[in-house]
Amino acid sequence: MDNSVNDLHQTPIFFIMGRPRSGTTLLSTLFDAHPNVKIPPEFPIMLPLYQKFRKVRHWDENTVHQFVAFIFQHNVFIHRTLENLKIDREEFTADLLPLAKGGTIQDFLKKLNAYTFSLFPKEDIKAIGDKNPVYSIYTERFLKIFPDSRFICIVRDYRDNFVSMRKLADLKLEAPILTLQVSRWRYVAKIFLRCQKKYPDRFRIIRYEDFVNKKTEIMPELCKFIGIPYDPEVFDFYKKKEETMKTYDNPLIARFHGSLMNPVNTSRMEQWRKELTDAEVKMADTVAGKYGRLFNYNNDDEPFCLMRWLKSRPMAVYGYLLFKLYYWGSYLPSSVVLWLSVRLLVLVRTWHYLTTRKNTQTTA
Repeated sequence: MDNSVNDLHQTPIFFIMGRPRSGTTLLSTLFDAHPNVKIPPEFPIMLPLYQKFRKVRHWDENTVHQFVAFIFQHNVFIHRTLENLKIDREEFTADLLPLAKGGTIQDFLKKLNAYTFSLFPKEDIKAIGDKNPVYSIYTERFLKIFPDSRFICIVRDYRDNFVSMRKLADLKLEAPILTLQVSRWRYVAKIFLRCQKKYPDRFRIIRYEDFVNKKTEIMPELCKFIGIPYDPEVFDFYKKKEETMKTYDNPLIARFHGSLMNPVNTSRMEQWRKELTDAEVKMADTVAGKYGRLFNYNNDDEPFCLMRWLKSRPMAVYGYLLFKLYYWGSYLPSSVVLWLSVRLLVLVRTWHYLTTRKNTQTTA
């Protein structure tokens, strides 16, 4: 890489935000296929890095080495590994050292994303991207960290979102609890709408369903939004299937992103109609509330049921408090941020294990 400090100052950064299993990887893959964009595979190291090095005003060789060491020290986030970024530590360090003269923490973070490997050929880099669904709850924080950044926020039907999450329950990414998952969907949707209202020039909210149906209309708009020319060849990304599997050699890729090995299609829409019971659909609609209606996912035909609402409260409140804890915890020292990002998941998994075991025993 040969980006100078000035180049990094001037190269815009954009963020793709959305709940897991909402189409964020589809969007990031399309942008990765663009010759003028660098956007790395999912690896949520940016916020911990910022928290640790945000107060550095004068970088030198020592702080650069500390920056790199921190990245390689924390090289695994659940199923996301630094290995997917394919960074040569020595070359990366040498490439960072010139930034010590006049560079900011924002420049160093951009440099990390700009340096990562891509299967797609690159030309002049006009935008640097980042996609980590876990960052959706920190959207307002990233607005302040990168004052000139732009955000593409994708929302998927909360019922399909839950069905997709439930199919990966054995990987223990998030507890497959309907009320918890939909309450998280609601929390993030509320953030997106609030930010769009406050920063209309920096935000675009799209529905997954609209995108897969009108991809050739919406993708040019998104490219214009982040300041790059539209390239229709990005939709040929799936032709890299064999190369992708050989390069990353990870069986989880097929499980996480199997649909990305095919052209953009509508096969993942409305799966909830076959997968969820009527009671589950009603519960999901109750938790989503007015936000389900605002995104045109339901029309509120079902009358309010107090008992159903009361049953939804424990996990809805838990999800809300947990996200708040994550958010405010992100201001704590980086070591605490990393601890919170992994350890707090144990609480939900324990609850899910106990309730699943209880239900199994009852059924037996």
